Amino acid sequence: MMEMGLYQQQNLSLVMTTELRQAIAILQYPGYELSSFLQEQANENPLIEVVEPAGIVGRSPRQRKTSPSAGMPVSFEEYISSEETLHETLQKQSILLPLTAKERKMLDFIILSIDDNGFLTVSSEEAAKHFAVPEETIENLIRHIQEMEPAGIGARSIQECLLLQLAAEGMENSLPWRLVLTFLDKLAERKIKQISIALQTSPDEIQKAADFIQKLNPRPGKIFAHGRTEGYLYPDVTVNHSNGQFSIAFNDRYNPSVKLNSDYEPVHFIAKKDGPSKYLQDQYAKFQWLQKAVEQRRQTLIKIVSEVVKVQESYFSGKGQHLVPLTLKQIADATGMHESTISRAVKHKVIQTPAGARELKTFFTAKIETNDGGTASASSAKQAIKELIEKEDKNKPLSDQQICELLSKESGLAISRRTVAKYREELLLPSSSKRKRFA
Repeated sequence: MMEMGLYQQQNLSLVMTTELRQAIAILQYPGYELSSFLQEQANENPLIEVVEPAGIVGRSPRQRKTSPSAGMPVSFEEYISSEETLHETLQKQSILLPLTAKERKMLDFIILSIDDNGFLTVSSEEAAKHFAVPEETIENLIRHIQEMEPAGIGARSIQECLLLQLAAEGMENSLPWRLVLTFLDKLAERKIKQISIALQTSPDEIQKAADFIQKLNPRPGKIFAHGRTEGYLYPDVTVNHSNGQFSIAFNDRYNPSVKLNSDYEPVHFIAKKDGPSKYLQDQYAKFQWLQKAVEQRRQTLIKIVSEVVKVQESYFSGKGQHLVPLTLKQIADATGMHESTISRAVKHKVIQTPAGARELKTFFTAKIETNDGGTASASSAKQAIKELIEKEDKNKPLSDQQICELLSKESGLAISRRTVAKYREELLLPSSSKRKRFA
């Protein structure tokens, strides 16, 4: 029988405080996300003033549809304002359409139902029920949208998106049109011979048509994604190399900071009889902590990048093209930080190198064995795979096993066929059957 009673017991447990959670968040935010976080803090604390970075700004809108130098037409992507959203662009194009007030309301509803990829997410049946109108009325409005720029916008499927782009080029009933209309699945599987037999056309002609289709944009709305900042790298740290010496600088141009609101002075918060209210004292303590956390992020990044440069010195100095193996644990040991801290700090960060901007995490690469008992980095293996595929005979592309054997023979890299397949997929390179060409 269990005896009832009161007992004392000591337990050790780690409590994740609000400050600790925020410190972790601040460490892993890239500059443009840190700005948003700090602004939220400033909205809650009147003492905090955010110093926004000068480097993360939208590009000015282009006002011409022709190149200033040659008068040549430029793409729709070049023409639109860098800060304009997809929905704003479509609504602007709809202004001249002869629509009633109700039709315009329905058109705006349809435009706002287009996702970031440019695809319509509401069916004509659903929209018709919503507005209590015939489905044909909605279809007519969808057709108006599909005639707008960028070509392919407002489609309900990849197939319709590609057909709209071909129609915009006046290519109805062309070979690319027929391929998209009837053989899109087989085309994705690179079954060129099967298609050529079905259409009684040479594999060479099918290949040329397939090449043209590949140049179309299957996600026309993406040019507007996130204010079109996608693809632009904002470096947190810059590494320069001159006269055999490295200099490492934190980029204030792309990273926000905080300062005390100019309406207040530090002397206001000194504890004394007639001192500030408890509220202001608390807010000042939070400001000081936030300022310290932002500075700690800066120092942590500088320390990590300094150690990375030491290990990857050959790459940064331009003497070597490939990175050497490097793990988070190595940097953790060198800096005296925890491995999880290193992991959070390198996440989404970018460094400017003499060879261009790169994500910090790309300098950490796994170790693989070589035939002579040495080691090489996974990134060098990936580069070797990419080069072999670029140089291969496209009529007889290399299988993963053949790539594996060539890596061993030419580069001394001892990796398995499965590892080759894994690295190839990470490089977004298709298998040999899908790389095969007939022209």
